[in-house]
Amino acid sequence: MPTRTEVRTARVALLPDAGGQARLDLRGGLVSPRVVRQGAASAEVALIATTATLLGGDELRLSVEVGPGLRLDLRDVAGTVAYHGRGQGCLVAVSLTVHPGAVLVWSGEPLVVCDGAQVVRTLDVEVADAGRLLLRDRVALGRTGQAGGDLTCRTTMTYGARPALVEELTLGARSRTGAGVLGGARVVDSVTALGWRPADTRAADSEPGTAPYARADGAGRRGAAVFTLHEPGALARQVVTDAHASALPHTWARWTAELPSL
Repeated sequence: MPTRTEVRTARVALLPDAGGQARLDLRGGLVSPRVVRQGAASAEVALIATTATLLGGDELRLSVEVGPGLRLDLRDVAGTVAYHGRGQGCLVAVSLTVHPGAVLVWSGEPLVVCDGAQVVRTLDVEVADAGRLLLRDRVALGRTGQAGGDLTCRTTMTYGARPALVEELTLGARSRTGAGVLGGARVVDSVTALGWRPADTRAADSEPGTAPYARADGAGRRGAAVFTLHEPGALARQVVTDAHASALPHTWARWTAELPSL
């Protein structure tokens, strides 16, 4: 049986009130939003787990909305760990909506899939024309010393109602170590900018839209690749053995500096 009988969607919404000032609409679920700071046109909110998650049968649902002309900075206090499900799968479903002229910045902590866990993670993003999103998304297969469970990530992003990124990543216990998948790595780190093309991608390739992989170092790690999206935006991605080995914090800092501060 599922571990929870009631599924509540956590919500973080920054919307303009009748006077044009920013107001927060917060609701808790398996994660609870906490206000870090709030201004006339911006806010920073932290997400805190309300209980041990994710267990078999859990559904973590989160809806985030940023109103026109406002900026929301969202952050996780800690990573999300999916534990052995004892035969039950779990779901992480995230929906992000960014209105015209709005900015959403979310530096997400890793989703860790432990041995025996079966996780489906969906990410549905709608960014309106003139809206901007900067998102860091990390998934890790297993804790230290573990191989990790099964993970399926489905991502759909639109800009101005036009497809910008549609992706499905399935990492099964038997298939992920093959050539062209993860090999010996267990962490997939991604930074996505949508609504503008970052000026600083740090690497230009003769192949349009792609920055080359850096040469592998002595530990066999490879550098990040940067892909230009069809709509205004870019995706930087790196596959590493350990999360701390990723070079994407540098990319995150450079792209964050290009965003307007409200």
